[in-house]
Amino acid sequence: MQTRILCRALCFSFLLGLSTVLHAETYPGRPVKVIVPYPAGGIIDIAARIVTERIAQHWGQAILVENRPGANGNIGATAVKNAAPDGYTLLVGSTFLVTNPLLDDTVKVSSQDFAPIGSLGVPPNLLAVPASLPVRNLAEFVALAKSRPGQLNTANPGVGSSNHLGTEAFMLAANIDLMLVGYKGQPPFIPDLLNGQLDFVFISAGLATSHVRAGKLRPLAVSYDKRLKNYPEIPTVGELGYPEASVLPWTGIFAPAGTPAPLLNRLASELKKALQDPEVIRRYDAMEAVNPGLFLDDFARFLENENTRWRKLIQERHLQH
Repeated sequence: MQTRILCRALCFSFLLGLSTVLHAETYPGRPVKVIVPYPAGGIIDIAARIVTERIAQHWGQAILVENRPGANGNIGATAVKNAAPDGYTLLVGSTFLVTNPLLDDTVKVSSQDFAPIGSLGVPPNLLAVPASLPVRNLAEFVALAKSRPGQLNTANPGVGSSNHLGTEAFMLAANIDLMLVGYKGQPPFIPDLLNGQLDFVFISAGLATSHVRAGKLRPLAVSYDKRLKNYPEIPTVGELGYPEASVLPWTGIFAPAGTPAPLLNRLASELKKALQDPEVIRRYDAMEAVNPGLFLDDFARFLENENTRWRKLIQERHLQH
């Protein structure tokens, strides 16, 4: 009897595994939905659409990008968390998956609710000041900030965002105190920055470029560990003595937890192919986007490191939503 039960269990496991593999091989048999928890037209939305368009072309199957902004990313993330783990509902996640639970213990969604597939490209941040501010480099800005503690204004486009955390990390590393002014995203603070109401910002390189070229914005450093292709003259924060302020505003594609490994492997393979496409590379370069090139387990380890890093900073700076 025990032998018969064991055989049935093994047969069931074999058939289940075979079914999963076959599903991965025939996937996708219908349109795939990708939820972006941000408004349409933003940097993360654009970065996701560039890649999903290429994957859809390769599949010959539609990928429907659906924007579900709100609650600092939690609305869109919750929809994917509750979806069937069959590869037909995916999430474009970012820093909020790690930081939201650290900032607010009532948040019911985190990176643990998802299976990482791979990273996407997004522009690093620049440390920048309006051209009217009388500083020419980061050392001069730090000196000015120390001479006027708590008097210089900076933007906070979202608690827990890479811009906010980068600013907090920089203030801690440089031992300066800036006044944070809240905004709903980056674009709303740009007019105040250009007219001098803000003295300093962490701003996406993609959003800053036109204002830098117009001479209205002065970049002082790149918040990344490498200089950017289109800004080779601008040093990194590490080169200037503040490696702790190097922050990559990452984003990536995720599936609901429990999605079968063969399907995750198929999705990661398709994403990797799309990111190597010359047209995708060209469009990413045009928006200053960089990509750490992380997939599956490597991406999961990166998220663990992000969790450790931001937990420490959030505790040190006593941050909360």
